[in-house]
Amino acid sequence: MTTTTPTVLCGNEDHDEETPAVARLTYPNARFRPVAVCADDLEDVAEQALGEGASVLIEPIEHGHTPITRAMKAAARIHLRERGQPVRAILLEAPDMPGYDELPDTLEERRALPARFHIPRWTETGRPALWVCAVCWEDGVVYQWPCKTACAQGGEVFAR
Repeated sequence: MTTTTPTVLCGNEDHDEETPAVARLTYPNARFRPVAVCADDLEDVAEQALGEGASVLIEPIEHGHTPITRAMKAAARIHLRERGQPVRAILLEAPDMPGYDELPDTLEERRALPARFHIPRWTETGRPALWVCAVCWEDGVVYQWPCKTACAQGGEVFAR
């Protein structure tokens, strides 16, 4: 008895024929509904997200007949073209991430912010240079990443 894995199809209604999806996209800010996309659509979405600085979670869908590496390589090519350097990792801030001046006044209020704001920031000016939390700081004091909130709600930091 052979079992077959059902093929997830691209959610783009403009395709003339059924096209296998290579990734599921989720938008943390609920800008769009989650959708499955083919390799060509993934390239367009990645380019748009990089251009707008928008957050999108990309989860690969594996198919025996469709290599997802094609889609991932396409996203890496876009990054190289747009940024002039190869991809190592891409961290897109949430679009509703508060600016420095918009953060709450106290550390306790900052720690209570949604986990998606507790992302790492690299600081080269401090000694030693290290990753700090983007929102957990007090006057003259920063907190190494992962901060308490990121540790407590780790699954939410990059997935929401």
